Amino acid sequence: MAEQLVRLKYLESDNFAPGGGIGIVDNTVVSAKVKNVAFAKDVALHYLDASSGNWREAALTWQRNIGNYDLFSHSDGTFTTTRFVVRYTVEGNTFWDNNEGRDYFVDEGQPNTVGGNVALNKAVARRGTQAGGGLVFTTSWIEGEIFVKNLSFNKKVGVRVTTNGWLTSHDTLATFSAKHGVAEGLSQVEIWKFKTPELNLDNASPNFELAIFYLDLDNGKAFWDNNFGQNYVLSKQDQTTDE
Repeated sequence: MAEQLVRLKYLESDNFAPGGGIGIVDNTVVSAKVKNVAFAKDVALHYLDASSGNWREAALTWQRNIGNYDLFSHSDGTFTTTRFVVRYTVEGNTFWDNNEGRDYFVDEGQPNTVGGNVALNKAVARRGTQAGGGLVFTTSWIEGEIFVKNLSFNKKVGVRVTTNGWLTSHDTLATFSAKHGVAEGLSQVEIWKFKTPELNLDNASPNFELAIFYLDLDNGKAFWDNNFGQNYVLSKQDQTTDE
């Protein structure tokens, strides 16, 4: 199996009538993460156009580099789709996120989805202080959001974190916050929020490393977002952000 170097983060594709004399408006928004293999990258949504029935492509635009991966996105009011994959071409090689060969599907009733069923939306490093025994200690933690596809009601979602280069690690469970808003239909994507314990700053490493997990308790399946097997690396400096 080819190494996966591209991963859908989020897609919504629907149309709606905004009112005020304006007719039906198409709405497609998509974001994806790619492994930072080389500077020049070509990332696109490869999609089945709902109006013509033909396969087309829409280029995704680079948003930012976050260490060993890049974030790309696209927003478009000219088309909708019900079936799609994400393409990533770099150094003459092409990689796909095609939902493990099944393609991704959405429809007007459930117009959004998330890659791999779970994806880090944002993680932010925080610092604070805590007094004790006549001393003041610097504390550090991570807080953030996770996108989850609602496969079942019974689930556990969380983050596995190390502060010392995996000498030790701990899991923090996330809590359901809201469904991701959509223009029309019922959202399939939930937002879960997490905050790790506020521990004394561990100077064994300058970074947090983390991976996201989603346990579907109804069927026993586990899903991970671990940044293409590299884990997410987040500086412990206050307000450093991954997304």
